Amino acid sequence: MKVSERTAVMEVDLSALRHNLAVVRALAGDREVIASVKANAYGFGVVEMGRALTAAGIRKLWTGNIEEAILLREAAVDAEILLFGSLEPHQVDAVLRHELQPTICNDANAAVLAQAAVIAGRPVPVWIKVDAGLGRFGVAIDEAPALIERAEATTGLELRGIYTHLPFGSTDGARWAGERETCFHRMIDGLTRRRGPLHATTQVWGSAGLLAGLSDASSAVCVGHALFGLSPLEPGVGSHPPLRPLVHSLSAPVLQVAHRGGGPSHPGGYGQVGGLRGATLGIGLADGLARARHGDAQVIVSGRCRPVRAFTLENLIIDVDDVAVEAYDRALVIGAAGSACITLENWAEWAGLSPLELMLSLSGRIAVRYVDLARDAHQPSCA
Repeated sequence: MKVSERTAVMEVDLSALRHNLAVVRALAGDREVIASVKANAYGFGVVEMGRALTAAGIRKLWTGNIEEAILLREAAVDAEILLFGSLEPHQVDAVLRHELQPTICNDANAAVLAQAAVIAGRPVPVWIKVDAGLGRFGVAIDEAPALIERAEATTGLELRGIYTHLPFGSTDGARWAGERETCFHRMIDGLTRRRGPLHATTQVWGSAGLLAGLSDASSAVCVGHALFGLSPLEPGVGSHPPLRPLVHSLSAPVLQVAHRGGGPSHPGGYGQVGGLRGATLGIGLADGLARARHGDAQVIVSGRCRPVRAFTLENLIIDVDDVAVEAYDRALVIGAAGSACITLENWAEWAGLSPLELMLSLSGRIAVRYVDLARDAHQPSCA
């Protein structure tokens, strides 16, 4: 959690995380659920989300880089910790020291890990990433069987899993992903016919394939977006139980309330537009808020939505005509008060971003307080 002398703070609801995990588990059926916590757990805090997920029974956490994996280990999060992507040679000692499970996608990866494992006197558990058509990372699907067999035969390596990644958002994307899933499992089936059963975990779908209900012969799913209340799917693609947003509120202090003169403001200044009373809030662009389209953005003060007049690095300037507000009151950038409600999705739309992009912009810049609304149900919510 970020520690700050400033009082802008985001409240993240752990009960929403548990609700979304229950939805994911119901959709996954017999498949194991692996939690993706890359990109600082999609902006929500890798250590705190790792702790909450393992407390809810998750046994594997997949991280985006070795720094996040080490943070989890140093926080004594009790889980198997997997690494997306590839490693650089200088990171291998840390992999062994922290008992991480890296990805390999070529013989060079395998060789450097195997050599270190032999010296250490214990095998390294590894996962093989297959490029089934995305073109971003992994061994080409037609070369994968040979790499899998070589890895299984290499002293120092213990093959734990074989996976691919097929993200999509649209109906056309779902069709493409379904075709590539078939190719991946055709490759796996051919391998098992030739050399016998695989004892490794297989994984294809993340949030998109799971929420869209696409067919799957894998033994696991790896889910990020859906756990954190973020659907990667366009409206109308698939049908699933509703997810709950994790951001309960984002609030900031009112630092000043001032009456403005009725004359024109200085060019480039923050004079009133259609109002004579403004408030300055203690949150701004430097805190990760994205500049919204002119006239779109709002915040809640005294239970009413009020327009944002200007964005500065450190502050938002809002119109507060006919609103009872004083310095050091709290304003809700995201949250609910009475009948007024502003969501993360609202702000993302106003700024021309996805909700995930906005969360990543806020990540590490805003202090976070973790709350449990299942135990504090009187708090107002947009959900």
